[in-house]
Amino acid sequence: MSKLKVKRVIIFKHGVSYYILEGTLKSSGKFEIEFKIDEMNDVLKSLFVLDTSKKGYISSISYDAALDTDQVLKSIMLNIPDRDSFSSLVTQIKGADVFLIVGGAKKISGKIMGIEYTEKLTKDEKITEKLLILHQDDGTITKYNFTEIRSLEIINEEIKKDLKFFLDTVIAGKKKDAKKIIINCESGGEDEVERNIFVSYIRESPIWKTSYRLIMSKQQALEQKCLLSGWSLIENTTNQDWEDIELSLVAGMPVSFIYEFYRPIFIQRPIIQPPKVLSARPTEIEEGLEMEKFEDYAMAEMEAKPMAMKKRAIASTTGARPPPAPGGTGGFGRMQSIMSDTEVYDKVKSQVKTQTKDLGELFEYNISNPVTIKRKQSALVPILTESIKAKRILLYNKNENDQNPNACLEITNNTNLTLERGPVTIIYDDNLAGEAIIPFLNKDDTRLLNFAVEQAIIINHEQKSENLTVHKVTFKSGYSYEYYFTNLMTTYKIKNKTDEEKELYLDHPKTYEYKVIEKPIEPEETANYWRFKITLKPKDAIVFKIKEQRENYSSIYLWNYSKEDLLKRVGFYVKKKFIESDIENLLKEIAELIKTLNDLRSKQEKLDEERNNMTDEQSRLRENISVLGDDSQSISLKERYIKKLSDQESRFEEINKELKLMDKKIKDLNKIIEEKMNSLSFP
Repeated sequence: MSKLKVKRVIIFKHGVSYYILEGTLKSSGKFEIEFKIDEMNDVLKSLFVLDTSKKGYISSISYDAALDTDQVLKSIMLNIPDRDSFSSLVTQIKGADVFLIVGGAKKISGKIMGIEYTEKLTKDEKITEKLLILHQDDGTITKYNFTEIRSLEIINEEIKKDLKFFLDTVIAGKKKDAKKIIINCESGGEDEVERNIFVSYIRESPIWKTSYRLIMSKQQALEQKCLLSGWSLIENTTNQDWEDIELSLVAGMPVSFIYEFYRPIFIQRPIIQPPKVLSARPTEIEEGLEMEKFEDYAMAEMEAKPMAMKKRAIASTTGARPPPAPGGTGGFGRMQSIMSDTEVYDKVKSQVKTQTKDLGELFEYNISNPVTIKRKQSALVPILTESIKAKRILLYNKNENDQNPNACLEITNNTNLTLERGPVTIIYDDNLAGEAIIPFLNKDDTRLLNFAVEQAIIINHEQKSENLTVHKVTFKSGYSYEYYFTNLMTTYKIKNKTDEEKELYLDHPKTYEYKVIEKPIEPEETANYWRFKITLKPKDAIVFKIKEQRENYSSIYLWNYSKEDLLKRVGFYVKKKFIESDIENLLKEIAELIKTLNDLRSKQEKLDEERNNMTDEQSRLRENISVLGDDSQSISLKERYIKKLSDQESRFEEINKELKLMDKKIKDLNKIIEEKMNSLSFP
């Protein structure tokens, strides 16, 4: 069987790879490829085979069924055990035409009738012999000892096929997770012509992983650039060696899925991980800060500008030049004694041969040098070497690190490449500076890489809020809305304990609906922060203040005011010139109506109280009358109680009439007040 060779592999970031294989063939033949069961869905849905010759063609593509070995073998008549295989086979093919070679070279043909067992006694033991019963072509029935049979050939083609299928299936079943695809190729009559067979498919594979090295010398730090070296980790998890293949790496996320039609479908249940509890971490005691040494940043900047102008004037008159950069002529630390920055870049660049291609939604790295990776092995492949813009800065975010800023590199992808996400090791002046993650970067994107914590810069922050007086009032639906500003003051106290000038990016969190109204310098804006870029002088301590403001309001239901309270608020509104005279007059009318309403409700409450007291009194009088006797004194008391009850009944009726009339007045008054409040709309 001919073999296919891997010629090209294209690895994507979404968990699949595209494989291109080639093989050569004369006359008709077969190619065999082996896959894991889980890979068959992807392979079968994407497999493409082409015979590039004029007359040659692919007749069929066969593959192992998605069945267990026992299930497959049920379809044939043979079942050969591991022990006594020959005798078991002979028993199962009774009636088959066979060709025997017995003894030295005796050739016999006939039909198998079965097996007979005979016992023989020897000097030491009794043994059982197996005899093959054969119906020979001349009609003779003959017995042959198994020990004399040298070979047996089955003439029946169906049985031969079943036997071969049984053996092939059993050996394939030894590799439980493997399935074969067989490509059947026909020559089309040109048996002497060598033909090229082209095969392609996709299969699940590990994603290619990117890692970077950012190398910066002191001279490059002054020039705000560094060397970016990118490497890709490739894993060959297939059963085929990759010998001098063309390798391409594609960045992007094309649509991809597994279409389940090779194996039976089972419902997948979610996997729930148990919670993990982190151990406690040690804490550090805060360093005391001498607050009197801090000066306001805005004032310090104003003082620094005249001094800087003066220094520039002196430098221009004297022709002074800046001092040379530390480290002499540049280079990467110890490497500088051997190579300059330019020589190091050229040497590393010469080792990387990659062509890139922008595919719209995707981006492709084509490795120009042939790549060899043995099966089940991995390799690091260089994919880029570029000089990119890079600047050392500090970044402070109180939500991430309360006291110290992060040391960062601000890099700009000024190359023609799209950079995939991956870890980066940062080397500064021939020493490890730290590690970071490079995010996905399109051309000209700028990102900050956090690689360390700068403990020599101490930052303390304080925040206070205050509510200002009412500055505006509106009315709607019976409510008054009084508007006032809330100020949020944040003070950052920053101390530079180093002997170097530092550039600090201060990320101040955006607060919902707050606007920055006072700040020492203008910030840049990110999605969630205001970014202030601050210059810290050596051994300096500054105060950086930010004031933010938001408009709030409180709502008051006018029905809840008394006349006096409402008139006080109206007087305040008039004094502050929040309302015009027509609104003032309307509010005063409402205040009078509310007073009248409150007076009516007060009278109503008193009448209700009187009526309730009378009801209690009448109950007491009736109880007293019921216990009095028929003597003269009792009769006199009864008459007095009865007269009192009669007087109370008259008063009870008067109260009911007054309450009924008062209810009507209150309802009418409520309606009037409601109409006036609804007409009260300002502004």
